[in-house]
Amino acid sequence: MAWQAYHLTYRAVSPVALGAYRFGFIQRTRYYAPGWTLWGAITAQLTRAALPRATGDDYEEVGRFVAANLPTSYAYVLVDGKPAWPNYEQGQLRYGPLTVAEFESCFVASYGQTAVAPATLTAATGTLHETEMLAARDNLSGEPVYWQFTLYTRQPWRDPPWGRLSSLPVQDANEFALPPLPDAATRCGPTPPAQANLTVQDVLTALESLTLGGDRGYGFGRLERVDVQGPEDAGDGPWPLPLDWDTSCTLRAHLPLEALPGKTVRGRAEPISRRLWQNDPAGGPWGPGQRRKVHLLYAPGSRVEEPGWQPAVGPLGIWLRTDHAGR
Repeated sequence: MAWQAYHLTYRAVSPVALGAYRFGFIQRTRYYAPGWTLWGAITAQLTRAALPRATGDDYEEVGRFVAANLPTSYAYVLVDGKPAWPNYEQGQLRYGPLTVAEFESCFVASYGQTAVAPATLTAATGTLHETEMLAARDNLSGEPVYWQFTLYTRQPWRDPPWGRLSSLPVQDANEFALPPLPDAATRCGPTPPAQANLTVQDVLTALESLTLGGDRGYGFGRLERVDVQGPEDAGDGPWPLPLDWDTSCTLRAHLPLEALPGKTVRGRAEPISRRLWQNDPAGGPWGPGQRRKVHLLYAPGSRVEEPGWQPAVGPLGIWLRTDHAGR
């Protein structure tokens, strides 16, 4: 087993809304795209490319494949050609070389929304709200905004869903030769070996564009790839070693609190609530098909003060302690 890493750079075609939390009537945005957001975007892109008539089961199976074989770093806006990683300088949070205020001046925009009262066709009382987003162009210079993240690929694939995801033959950089939809018998079992040949290049071709974040139905979150660099070696363990881990010992992704004692970390922790949708609700308490999980995680930008500590990139981009990486 081996891991290879590819650095993917995208140009923002439209603003990106990455919901963080609500502040009054304002929906705040994160200033980076977490790994679980990229997992959802990659899963949707691969499934639609391979199966134009995909079902919910197809998305679930491809999603498991992506989580196991295609973890990513977090995606960050590029400032002066480098990712705007969160970091603390003299106790103050910065994004790359910019203070929080400077980053917001350059990249954060917002738009207002309201629901319409059917009887009067006017704004419904109490529904006015504002949504933050990361702009597609620098607010000050007008230059395009670029995003970058690292895609880690496991070779050979683990548990490939050949019954649903066939190969993606490459015809052109922006066009797929989509395979025919498998019949019911094929979808329930493995395909013939000749069809089980999904390659890394097929995946990269499918990711020529991404749709990321919220309000995608309004046209937000569109990214177009402009550059690919790699591959680079990322280790041969159960999970890849992050290439953005350096001598600063600064977290570039979330890390579970149980991975390190609090006295060895300087920074910030936050609760992350994820709502998972499943086709089989199994009598869960959150309604049809819903599962909610809350995790406590150290936030990106926190600094680790444990000598010799080495993380790994786990499913959904969340970092793991290396002695936990095989679990």
